[in-house]
Amino acid sequence: MTEQIHEARQHLFAERYRVSSWLHATNILSSLIQDHTFCTLWLDDHTESFNTLLLDMQEKFLWVDVPLNFPQNVCPESSVTIIARLDGLLSGFRSNIVRMEKEVVVIRHPDALYQLQRRQLYRVPPTVQDPDQVEVYRQGAQMITGRMQDISAGGLRILSRRPKDFPFLPGEQIPQIIFGIRDSAPLHMPAIVRFVDTYAADVSGVILGVAFQDPPAADQEKVAQYVQTRDREILRLLSIGLRSSAKAEPASWKGRIKRWWET
Repeated sequence: MTEQIHEARQHLFAERYRVSSWLHATNILSSLIQDHTFCTLWLDDHTESFNTLLLDMQEKFLWVDVPLNFPQNVCPESSVTIIARLDGLLSGFRSNIVRMEKEVVVIRHPDALYQLQRRQLYRVPPTVQDPDQVEVYRQGAQMITGRMQDISAGGLRILSRRPKDFPFLPGEQIPQIIFGIRDSAPLHMPAIVRFVDTYAADVSGVILGVAFQDPPAADQEKVAQYVQTRDREILRLLSIGLRSSAKAEPASWKGRIKRWWET
């Protein structure tokens, strides 16, 4: 599973990404079924993810193909998250299992569906001309300065010196980070430390992965636009075109997809 799908699970389910039209949401689910689009499924109390397909739907339920190595002792009402790529957009929803059958998992029709442009989660490095200094203001510890290694709409990767007072730890809440991007005043955002990599830096340095926490929508949009601009610049520099989103029916599933209800 790609890093983009992992990151989408963290950021996709914000209210601003909710599909407002019930008809549009239904059409998205229908497309996932008709195009045999592979989906990523999580049981919310498991760390492992599974590849699956949506098989069919009706007003109250969705039928999902039982993934390979899927636990057989899953309890009814267990929460699930499903995310897929559709026409360049990450689409996903949350639901609950109704029952397990021999070849399908029956889940409730979701109350809401969310979509996020895939490019908003790309990580891109700044150019040498772009601002890259980051100030990390910690709770009960000294402020640390660092350099932005890359950026996405959801967060930053920062190279900084190792703190002299308290080490960084995953899960640490950062009241404020201040950083700049091209053609913008400095941005101020709260964040949370997602990972700390002490092996990728020298003995006096550390690499942090931080995720923005409830950033102002206008500021996050500025970041998303910058990320998209940098991504296009990199593609032009490398002469790389965008890959087709056309889907082929997976031969390995041939014969397993059938209609589970008829109107």
